[in-house]
Amino acid sequence: MQFQSKKLNHFPVSIAAVFFLSLLYWSYLALTTRMEIVFDSIGYQSLGRMLESQSWTVYFSSGPHREPLYPLLIAAAMRLEHLTGFAYVKIMCFFGMIIMFLTQVLSYKIMRLLNIRQGICMLILIYLGISPALNNSAFSLFSEIGTYPLVLGILLTSYYLWDAINQEHKKHVLLLSLLLGILLTLATLIKGVFECVAPIYLIIFFLKAKRNKALLLSIIVTLGCFYIPITSYKWLNWHYNGTFAVTDRGSSMVYGNAARDTEPLTLKKFGAALASVPGVGVCPKYFSQENCDFWAFQESDAIGSEKVTELNKQHLNGTQTDATLIHLAIQKVRQKPFQYILISSIEAFKMFFWESTKIGFVAYPEWLSKIYSIKIFNNGLRLLMSLASFVAVFFLWLQIVTQKSPPFACLIGAMILIYIFFFIFVCVLTRYALPISPLYLITIGLWLNQKLPHKKLD
Repeated sequence: MQFQSKKLNHFPVSIAAVFFLSLLYWSYLALTTRMEIVFDSIGYQSLGRMLESQSWTVYFSSGPHREPLYPLLIAAAMRLEHLTGFAYVKIMCFFGMIIMFLTQVLSYKIMRLLNIRQGICMLILIYLGISPALNNSAFSLFSEIGTYPLVLGILLTSYYLWDAINQEHKKHVLLLSLLLGILLTLATLIKGVFECVAPIYLIIFFLKAKRNKALLLSIIVTLGCFYIPITSYKWLNWHYNGTFAVTDRGSSMVYGNAARDTEPLTLKKFGAALASVPGVGVCPKYFSQENCDFWAFQESDAIGSEKVTELNKQHLNGTQTDATLIHLAIQKVRQKPFQYILISSIEAFKMFFWESTKIGFVAYPEWLSKIYSIKIFNNGLRLLMSLASFVAVFFLWLQIVTQKSPPFACLIGAMILIYIFFFIFVCVLTRYALPISPLYLITIGLWLNQKLPHKKLD
């Protein structure tokens, strides 16, 4: 399996117009929306202020905290607030615009490498520019926005690295392997789940590459550039607060989810689990609020937090607490393995319901808020994009299994599958799917490119 370097066609005026109009729309939203600092964003704001006004020693010694890169971006915005007089939340909106623009550009690059026609590229880019969920992430104080260009950058770098390995261009292999390791590191320092995603993704990537000395060089450099900084960060946490981890949230979430999913299951509870997949607003229409609340994230979070409080009384350090929680979670799963697999698989389907006008944490202009509040628009858009994402990804996975997909598309399908897999162990919120939502859109573009008649759409 080999990639071939391609020279992309000239940059069309229509695509440039989409970029320009998207920037205008984002500028309007940056000026007219207001961030609502609630829930997790309060924690991100506090960490940003800590990094801006204190030191990394304080950050580590008072931890473990959330992944550091997004709080560091907030700290930079706060420092710019002192220099410019502009509120840091508006500076974060500006950062969000830059990230969304990079996401659009990188998405277009990937689609053209996949030979998706210009007309379909334009359609996908337009939607990327106006997507309620993606724009919500750009103008709220949550970290998902930072992952978009990194995930796309990982895939683009992989494309060129694979080609360089097969061509045995050792200089290019060295530079691209260095870049790939850095991008995987940055993604992990925004969302810790990429620490689990990275090794499986790299195994798939390296297994498909041509066996030669360039491949060995790439493996050494990429793994070194990923594991050395990540292990160093984890060691700093261990040194200052006794937790050898990037963040401390994962183990309690895994335990809480395992304990909840292995509770006695009635037919009504199972029905409520299915009805909760499209969103929290669907379930209460058909089942009692008690059964619906059982599948909300508050339930599993409460179970995990209660167990952490119980373990803290035993004076365990962070690493010991994490290990104990994972051990207890495994014990829960062993009690009812089939029930756990069934419920976790249902939970994983929530990852396709990524689009929504009701994620929250942003106050919109009145006219836009009214549009977003129209139930048929909100529910219809969410259902349409979820179905489109699932169908497109399913057909891509099917083509990968039957070896009919382009090599580059295999990496996209692998990234989506690996990322979804690690969320079967926790209760899924809409925003958890956002880091791979640009990949969903690209996959929809690929599917449309294959299914629509090949008329002149460019």
